Amino acid sequence: MRMAGKFEIYIFSIAICLLWFAAVFDPIGKFFMLRYVALASALACLVLAGLFWKLFDPNISLQNTIIIYVSFLMPMYGFLVYAMRGGYTTKLLDTSYAAASILLLFSFLYKNENLCKVGIRAMIFSLRLLVVVIVLIYAATILGFNIEWIKFFTEGDAARVSTRDYAGINLPYIYFFASPMLIYLIAYDLNKFFGAFSTKNALTCGASIFAFALSGTRAHIILAFVYPLLFYSLIFSRHKFILIVTSVLVIVLTIGLFNFEILNAFFTTKETSNSMKVGMLTKYADMFSDPLTVIFGQGYNAHAWSTSLREIIAIEENASKSELTYIELVRVYGLFISLPFFILFGALVYKLSRVSFEYRWLYPAFLIYLINSFLNPYLFSTNGILPLGLILAIVSLKRVSNPLVKYPNKFSVRG
Repeated sequence: MRMAGKFEIYIFSIAICLLWFAAVFDPIGKFFMLRYVALASALACLVLAGLFWKLFDPNISLQNTIIIYVSFLMPMYGFLVYAMRGGYTTKLLDTSYAAASILLLFSFLYKNENLCKVGIRAMIFSLRLLVVVIVLIYAATILGFNIEWIKFFTEGDAARVSTRDYAGINLPYIYFFASPMLIYLIAYDLNKFFGAFSTKNALTCGASIFAFALSGTRAHIILAFVYPLLFYSLIFSRHKFILIVTSVLVIVLTIGLFNFEILNAFFTTKETSNSMKVGMLTKYADMFSDPLTVIFGQGYNAHAWSTSLREIIAIEENASKSELTYIELVRVYGLFISLPFFILFGALVYKLSRVSFEYRWLYPAFLIYLINSFLNPYLFSTNGILPLGLILAIVSLKRVSNPLVKYPNKFSVRG
């Protein structure tokens, strides 16, 4: 019986590691179908171990509640409205919510604290390897080395490598589809850096932040500057609000003095991406002028009958929603379904902020990830759901909840 238990942990660990590695380096499934192998192995573990029965656990946890809500209730509701409003008249494109609902079920793989730690190690290892790859790509491009090997990632739809122009200045654009998840690696590295000042910790943390900035998106470039102070404010400082506001103002002023043109290019409504997002608000106002849409939403595949939605997504082939994640949630599900979703995620953020210090670094990472998702379609993707599943398992561990311990004894820093 003991050997059977060890074997199960071993198999689960392999499935978890495959999931994370595939999420980072094979998000589409073009590298020897690693993504599909990982998904199949994880699903097999859930089925053979009978973990789906955890959904009927009489001891209701936040993990179960969110999984039932996101994986079952929301997709069922979306398809119900889809059927009632005639979305079935065209090809179903709105599949990301349903795919996310399946992926979230893998949260049950972390059935105990040891497997949660396996998940953290798998996440950190995969993202650390991603940082190495990004830095090597950057070095190869600026030093003129052979860059043919980079096609392995670009042709496999794992990355896009180019440059982006801001105010006439070309900045690197080395964007892996897993780049948004570097938010979690940076939090892990910052936690080690602030806990033990050393050259090694400084270099690993700096490399993670640098790789994150190289992704080329404005949000990531700005966060690369702001993240360390935000992390310190949320984890170590007693005067969080004052320190956060002061930090953001100082950083914005510093960037402005350094190159105001770049800062202006980031935020001006004349910039193409910004202009598009501002223009979307008019279309959303048209859609939300209908009380039924505000309350009950448009359901899946609304582009089949909603002219305003078709105008929003027209620039992207096979798109079904815009990048304005939280407005999209209200459009698809209405306040009837989206409001409880927001409440549940608020409860999750609060509970994550109260776990023991060993896992507390996940709190600012998850919070910043949610903020980053406001203008980017990250939340209902592998980048958003895979870390969410791990976080749900961690907050449901009885041992990790210890609201009385705000700072570890070995830290003397205070804000």
